Amino acid sequence: MTCKNIYNYDPWWVVFCCILSQGSLYWDYMNNIFEKNISALKQKNEKLADNLEKYILSDVPQLVKENNSFNFLYKGKLLHNPINPLGEAAEIFSMAENTPVTIHLIYGMGLGYLFQYTSAKSEGTVILYEPDLNILRTAFTLVDFSNDILKKNVYLTNDFNQACDYIYQKSNMKNTPLLLSTSAYRELEPDKFNNMVRELQEIVGRFSLDLKYTQERFFELLIKTVNNVPKLVHEVPIAEFKDIYKGKTAVVVSAGPTLDRNIETIKKYRDNIILITVGTAMKALSKNNVTPDFLCVIEANDCSKQIAGLDLTNVNFITEPFSNPNLRKFEFKNTYSHISQNLPINEFWCDISKVNNKEYWSKGTVSYTALNVARILGCSKIVLVGQDLAYIEGQCYSKDSAYKDLTCVYNETLKKWEITALDFENFCNSLGNYDDPEVRKQIAINRLKNLNAALYYVKGINGDMIPTESVYAAFIQPLSEFTQLYPDREYINTSLVGAQIDGFQNIPLEEALKSSDYIENRTMTTDFKYNIQNIKDNLFKAKESLKPALFITDELKKISKSMNNDLKRYKNITQEILKNLKRLSTGYAALSCDFGAKNKLFDFIMTAEKIDIDYEMKMLREFTVESVSNIVQKISNYADKAEEKIHSFSVETDKILGEL
Repeated sequence: MTCKNIYNYDPWWVVFCCILSQGSLYWDYMNNIFEKNISALKQKNEKLADNLEKYILSDVPQLVKENNSFNFLYKGKLLHNPINPLGEAAEIFSMAENTPVTIHLIYGMGLGYLFQYTSAKSEGTVILYEPDLNILRTAFTLVDFSNDILKKNVYLTNDFNQACDYIYQKSNMKNTPLLLSTSAYRELEPDKFNNMVRELQEIVGRFSLDLKYTQERFFELLIKTVNNVPKLVHEVPIAEFKDIYKGKTAVVVSAGPTLDRNIETIKKYRDNIILITVGTAMKALSKNNVTPDFLCVIEANDCSKQIAGLDLTNVNFITEPFSNPNLRKFEFKNTYSHISQNLPINEFWCDISKVNNKEYWSKGTVSYTALNVARILGCSKIVLVGQDLAYIEGQCYSKDSAYKDLTCVYNETLKKWEITALDFENFCNSLGNYDDPEVRKQIAINRLKNLNAALYYVKGINGDMIPTESVYAAFIQPLSEFTQLYPDREYINTSLVGAQIDGFQNIPLEEALKSSDYIENRTMTTDFKYNIQNIKDNLFKAKESLKPALFITDELKKISKSMNNDLKRYKNITQEILKNLKRLSTGYAALSCDFGAKNKLFDFIMTAEKIDIDYEMKMLREFTVESVSNIVQKISNYADKAEEKIHSFSVETDKILGEL
């Protein structure tokens, strides 16, 4: 195979050799290629196209020819295999999965061998990330990429955040991006490459959490929100107290191992700080006779064991509308709402209550919520305690926290770090309120298995790489980004031995609090009240808005039943079956796309099932009895599930309307 087999233009090196002596003809040719590429790129990424047009080369890649193949020599390295660059591209691509839902993320353009090979072969999405405009602009003058750029499944960028946006748009719970690059590109700037990979892993982890909580679990969270409405109508949104503690110091407590080292200092300065804790750290504080001002728990799962048996009558509780209803059964001083605007489930509560949620953000971890609460309340200095986001000296959590039995040790036999439970029975009991001990045991086993599978390493405050789990690693960047979003505060991390969180000063707690002043008044008052009658009316309208979907589900089930009978009778794909398959697909699109576009509530509650069917349809390569039967069954199940969810929502809504 030669380069001509894949490049869809007259080989530029032939032209290059032929026109060296023809003056301006060479530059006209190169300018023509560049303009074609830019014209195509403007249709896909106008900002990058404009940047390339204006860009002045500062370090020009050198075009070289070795072993009859052309290459880029850049910063002393050849960017492609010097013997067979096209063969290298084919080999790299062959090692990656290739399906209609695959995301092929290419790091580095070079002369475009890997990019064009992947563009030609990929059945999924192709994202080219080339951060160096010297390389990209030079390649754009030499190689005609216009046809590749214009493909619907191809995206180009030089911005990492934009690459991540492209990944997010194409992500679901059934795919993760596959990184393709030449070994030379990885070695060009190895530190930058490794940092990019690490950041990409963290971002994909956050995407997975986001997809899990905002899409696949939407219906579960919706029902919890509906069940919470009788309580929610009496909960004041925390932003009603914006800047009430302006200029004060807030301490946000998490359950990391270093919490134990800071308890006495917290007690010493307790009267000078606004103390906000997360649920897993509440028992550690309570055991040491420390009462926080605010407790933040936002879990949809029943994690009430974290705070069971504690006196919470002097603690203000902050939670999300969708959090587990059992959390609202405790006796708190007050309960306030934090209504994160980036979580689609909260759009439902905002729609029926007409509450403004512009102040609220959440990014995977309750610590982010606590951080945002401190900002909303106006605290000018925000101090993190126990925010280690890593396993410190074998400890995973504070010794008095809900998960105190977990430990991280180095297994000499297996030659790797391993997470175990010192007291397995206690660990089982800490995970949930399940009467069956076997259920608790299995949950604990799975939790340990998942923790070990997700073991990860992050940069520590001292510069070394320390063990943690991938979920905690995914929390680092959002916390760091928070300091960039709100740079008008002072941010301090007192861990000193945990993960490095950029944007936070690493200072001992004593030093961070020694200048804090006594807080005389902690009273919080407001005249805020919800219009309960309007909430009842809007809740009723939401229920009624779903009913038209039932006419379409009924039709889908009739078509599915007829097709199943035909498939069993003929045991072959007939024209009539294909005709009905088209009707079925059209009906499914009318429900999932057309009706879903008009009714946001329906779209959200059926997202998990839609992801599954869309995946199956994209993976459909040929019409066989088996593949068609599978699609028919999936759409029939979709219709059944839609009816079931609409019914469940209606029943829950009617019950709550009766309580209001």
